[in-house]
Amino acid sequence: MVLGEILSFLDRIAPFSMALSWDNSGLQVGDPYQEVEKLYLALETTHEVIDKAQGEGAQLVVTHHPLIFTPLKAIVKGEYPGILIYRLIEFNLSLVAMHTNWDTAPEGLSHALAQKVGLINEEVLEATSPTGEGGLGRVGILPHSTTPKTLAHRLMEELPAPWARVVGDPYKEVQRVAVCPGSGGDLWPKAQALGAQLLVTGDVKHHQARESQETGMILLDLGHFATEAWGMKLLKEKIEKEIPQVKVEVDTLLRDPFTIYAEGGRG
Repeated sequence: MVLGEILSFLDRIAPFSMALSWDNSGLQVGDPYQEVEKLYLALETTHEVIDKAQGEGAQLVVTHHPLIFTPLKAIVKGEYPGILIYRLIEFNLSLVAMHTNWDTAPEGLSHALAQKVGLINEEVLEATSPTGEGGLGRVGILPHSTTPKTLAHRLMEELPAPWARVVGDPYKEVQRVAVCPGSGGDLWPKAQALGAQLLVTGDVKHHQARESQETGMILLDLGHFATEAWGMKLLKEKIEKEIPQVKVEVDTLLRDPFTIYAEGGRG
């Protein structure tokens, strides 16, 4: 099967037309007529991912985060992202990014995170499609009320999350919860307007935290990596169902790039 055909199948899973306007999902590096027998899935493109994909005999790497995100004025071998683009070409590896189209698809990552949290009566947090299908984030109700601290500990066990940060009262009972994988701290006002008491996301910034705290909105930050990386296994299942004739491997080597030190000054 050629790459162009695989792109058509991926478009069925998460239509590339659903990607947000600022995004760069789709084919990043490669030949649409390249024969593909094996895919390697990873959150993002790194030296480690390229080495593993090449070692596994893959012809196509599918990532969530785009390697080429902003317009490039030059591709330089010793600089980012040129250093990785050169290696992809060297190993004859094509690269496709499924970014916000995977986040917003009706059965995509936002929906999957809502299911992981345990939400019922799920609705879209921020509509991004004129058709009303899918969107960024989800809002719903937990079957039983819980506290942010209890929810944080549960999700730290179920996601690749070695740490969690809570903004607001960690012991307050909550039941209506919003989720947004990746970096969704800017959506807290929207979540609050839809009645959510807590937003589960990653990459919360200082001012987002302070502003939400002053309004009584609780944020649970599990990190960008933890709220997205696990979703590649779900994407693997969908690809195998849609394209059973190709082999699919999922990266298990990547870790959150941050090392967390829990102790420090008290000043």
